[in-house]
Amino acid sequence: MAALSDHLESGILNHIFFGREFVRPSGLAIALTSAVPLDNDTGATISELPSGATKGADFVSTGYSRVNLGSSVDGSGVWNEVGSDDVTAYQVNTSISGVGRLGNSGYFYPLYLAQSTALAASPLGSPATTTHTFVEDFPSVTFYKPDGLGASGDYGTVDAGYTEFEGNGFIQNKNQITFGPALSDWGWISGVVIADSGDYGKGNILMFAGLENPRLIYTGDSIKFDARSLEISLK
Repeated sequence: MAALSDHLESGILNHIFFGREFVRPSGLAIALTSAVPLDNDTGATISELPSGATKGADFVSTGYSRVNLGSSVDGSGVWNEVGSDDVTAYQVNTSISGVGRLGNSGYFYPLYLAQSTALAASPLGSPATTTHTFVEDFPSVTFYKPDGLGASGDYGTVDAGYTEFEGNGFIQNKNQITFGPALSDWGWISGVVIADSGDYGKGNILMFAGLENPRLIYTGDSIKFDARSLEISLK
């Protein structure tokens, strides 16, 4: 994520170039949609999953509702900070599995931005590093791999204790975000939205994205975003 909505884009441009105040939302929430939203959608026009229906005098819930992400004043409890981090390892996983996430690809490459940090992580008696570059994705950036980790062709494993690099220019959720369980079939889910209201069908959408793995949700299913799997960046 994320594509910015017209609401947020115009607010940012007016704030930066015209000095007009952009009112920061008091709270944030995440919503799920059956189709990927459009830039000009609102909280009322997105194809949000059904929350329920009125049958007779009763409202029958589907079990779906937006998940509150807390106050926008201080997101430290929800998000990992934006910033620079040359201490934590950077994950680069192969795409053998087609998923490209740790535990699926079978390979884990602990890379660092600072050679001194990579040297400190090397288990060898005489620490050494190997440099790696990714010209297309990270031009002019050199990464350092601590030598001596794992067998030949395998630069370490999950058990080595490395975690995902969290700087620069994006944030990720600290903890698991859970929807459901579904009390009835929710149908097709293909989009995710950050909105400025936790109330169903209300507010403005701020940013949105299509899910990497859209799916059908049936009764009893739960949708979960594991820690660090929901990433927000501005490009």
